Amino acid sequence: MRAEHLELLHRLAHRYWMKHTSELGMSHSEFEYLSAIFEQAELAKDKEFHGQHLHDIVRSMGVNKASASAMMDKLEKRKLVKRKPCKKDARAQHIVLTAKGEELRVAGKAAYAALEATVADLDLGTIAAVDAPAPEASPKAKEQTEKTKKKTDAKKEKEAAEAAKQAEFDASQLTLFG
Repeated sequence: MRAEHLELLHRLAHRYWMKHTSELGMSHSEFEYLSAIFEQAELAKDKEFHGQHLHDIVRSMGVNKASASAMMDKLEKRKLVKRKPCKKDARAQHIVLTAKGEELRVAGKAAYAALEATVADLDLGTIAAVDAPAPEASPKAKEQTEKTKKKTDAKKEKEAAEAAKQAEFDASQLTLFG
C-alpha cells in the first residue's frame, strides 16, 4: 500500500465520519477518548492491571496530560464519563464511561462498520477515483466508481422514501391527535 492510498483512505474515513455521525453530537476526538476509556476498563478486568487513571489514558493515546485533562472535563460535563476515587491511591481517580458515553462509543463503532461495508468492494485505484477522479483512471476503476455511485444513489432513494413514509405517518398522527 502506498502513502497516497493511506492518505486517501484517511481522508475518506474522516469525511464519512463527519457525514454519518453529525447527529450524534460527538467529534472523532471524543470518540477516540471514549474508546480509550473503554479499552482501559477492559484491561482493568484483569486483577493484575490497575488502570483507568488519566495517566493510563494519556499513555495509551499518546497525547499530553493537559489535553487529556481538558477532554475529560468536557466529557464529564456532558455526562459521558464519571470519575471515581481510586481505592489504592487517594490522589488518583478512575475514569469510567457512563451509559450515555458507552452508547455514543457503540454508535461510533457502528459508523466504522458502515464505512467498512461501503468500501469493502473498492480497490485502492477506485478509492483514488472516488476521492478525486483522474483522467488516467483505468476502465475498471471507472466501472467500479459507477457501481459505487449507483449503490449510493439507490441507498439515498431508499432513505428518502423511508423519510417520506415517516413524514406521512407523523402527519396522520397529528391529524388524529392534533
